[in-house]
Amino acid sequence: MKFIPKTVVVLFLLGFVSTICGQASAPANVAAALTLKILKYERNISSGGDVTIYVIGAPDVQSELTKGVGKPIGNSTLKAVDGGKGVPSSAPSILFIGNAAQLEAATAYTQEQDIMSVTHNPDLVSRGATLGIGVGDDGKPRIMINLTSSAEENLNWNSAIMKIATTID
Repeated sequence: MKFIPKTVVVLFLLGFVSTICGQASAPANVAAALTLKILKYERNISSGGDVTIYVIGAPDVQSELTKGVGKPIGNSTLKAVDGGKGVPSSAPSILFIGNAAQLEAATAYTQEQDIMSVTHNPDLVSRGATLGIGVGDDGKPRIMINLTSSAEENLNWNSAIMKIATTID
């Protein structure tokens, strides 16, 4: 399995903070790689145990995330990646929202279940998804965190991520 080297990811994370304006959806491979790297900054997810991800409406992202099964996320391990067209019947650790039409149902579900919502569509972050991976006009990846939805999902971020992400209240 081929992952982006840690030094390259750190450079991405440190060098690519900007506003949401003018951002496009991140390609599946970038969204998956950065999502897996960023998850270690959320203490509930990375503190140990198995992590599962469910992807709504983005089979290309699901395929890329599946390549990370068995890999560490902090002290945890990515156990499984599954997907479908709507919210799952049993709660995963993370819900990746690839279909904007499912946003309202998905965020209601993540808040009820206290699980993280993630998307590669930057527009969805300002509308309620917690973690967003986008691409700026310059072609560089961007990280966004919606602080309100993060609190509603009872997430516990390491403050280091707030230094490199664009935050939305």
